[in-house]
Formats: sequence, C-alpha cells, structure tokens
Amino acid sequence: MYGTKHVLAELLGMGSRQLTQSPAVVLRCMRKGFAEYQIFKVKKADPYMKKALELAHNDEKDVVREMEYAGRGIALAYTREYGGAITNLEKALEINPGSGIVHFFLGCALDDNYESALSVDHLEKAIECDFRNPEVYLRLAHSLNNCGRPVDAIRCLKPMLKQYPDYANGHYEMATAYMSMKKIELVKPAIRCYKRAIRADPYHKKAHEYLGIAYMAIYEDKIARKYLMRALKLAPGDPDVLEMLALLGDTDRQSGYVS
Repeated sequence: MYGTKHVLAELLGMGSRQLTQSPAVVLRCMRKGFAEYQIFKVKKADPYMKKALELAHNDEKDVVREMEYAGRGIALAYTREYGGAITNLEKALEINPGSGIVHFFLGCALDDNYESALSVDHLEKAIECDFRNPEVYLRLAHSLNNCGRPVDAIRCLKPMLKQYPDYANGHYEMATAYMSMKKIELVKPAIRCYKRAIRADPYHKKAHEYLGIAYMAIYEDKIARKYLMRALKLAPGDPDVLEMLALLGDTDRQSGYVS
C-alpha cells in the first residue's frame, strides 16, 4: 500500500484546506495527532484530535471528525487491525461520501479482511471520485480475482499497464487472472505477464515462483525448475517453493507444447 507518511500527509493537507474559520491551534493539534498516526500510535493521537474537535469552529467540526476517523482507520489498516479500520473508515465516509482516498483504503481493508465483494464496490467508487493511481487499479483487479471475476480483472489492468508498463505487480496480477481461468491456451499469456513482471522487478519472488508453476502446467519441467530455484534464491527455505520443487523431482516430464 501507499507509504503511511505520504498518504496521511495527503489526507491532512486535504483537511487543512477546509479549515478556514477555525483558529490555528486546531491545525497544530491535528498535525500532532497525524504524526502519531504515521507511527501507528493511535491512542496517543486521540487526545490531540479530541482537542482539535473541541476548538474547531462549529461549521468545521465535521471536517475534524472526518480526519480523525480516516486517519485512525488508515493507521489501523497498516497494522492489520481490519475490524477497527473498517469501522472508522465507514464513519469517515458517512461524513464525506465523496472521499476517494477513504474509499480506497476501505476497499483495501475489506479485501485484506476477505470481504472482496464489498471491496470491489469501494475501489470502483474511489476511481469514480477521481482517486486514480496504479495501486487503485491493482487492488481492484486483486479483489476481482478474489471474487472469481478474472475477465473483469484483466479488463481493469490493461489500460493501467499501458500507462505504467513497468509496474511489476500489475503484470503479476494479470498473470494471476489468466492462470485462474484454468485453460491451457491461457498459460502462454500468463507466462508473458510473469516475465514482464520479472523484467520490471528482477527480485519479484512470487513472479519467479508462479512462472515456474506455469511452466509445470505445460510440462516444461526444466524451465520450471530454473525459475523455482531463482525464487528459492530470493527466499531461502520458502516452504511453498520447496514443495513445488519436491513435486518436480529429478526427472523432467516431456511435452510437445511450445513455450
């Protein structure tokens, strides 16, 4: 996900531009609260945000409330406390339903909490609200894949990858979509996507691992072993890679499939 400092600074900037009637101390309190959110000290942030709310102009109290719920929710999402994150982000959206950045983080938290169908709704809403960056499309594609909608995931990723051709995780997610359809004729497109991911990021362990698995699917065991060994080099002792290598054994299967 976005770096916590970056996204919280962006969120605070959006809120501060709306505080035109409140005294300067309100923004100072919010900055101190957000400094605590940036290091995931949610409880330490609470007194600063409470003080900001007390001192804010009556017409701007909802701005402070929104920033408090959103900031707390994002901090909790980073620490994988998804229940609290979802609750706070939903409260922020009750105040400002048009916040693309909050829809994005709520979508991510829902997906990470295995609620991918709801995640899709919020990630699509983030795009509608003009919160557009490659990670929004990546997370939307990931949620669509988790919902068993690989065709929609591919449709989501293609225009993004034209704009960001070196986005390794995007190519990896597209490969995941192709492989999930379990059709032999789609293994080659998946292989091309995995290779693009590796060209963009030679240290992408998962791309090496699943490229090896893709070659296993078409009985290209020698090539499969090569990429699995590269994945193992990137993550020594990884049990999933070791399991795949054990399945390969020492004898290469033969196939007429041209890779």
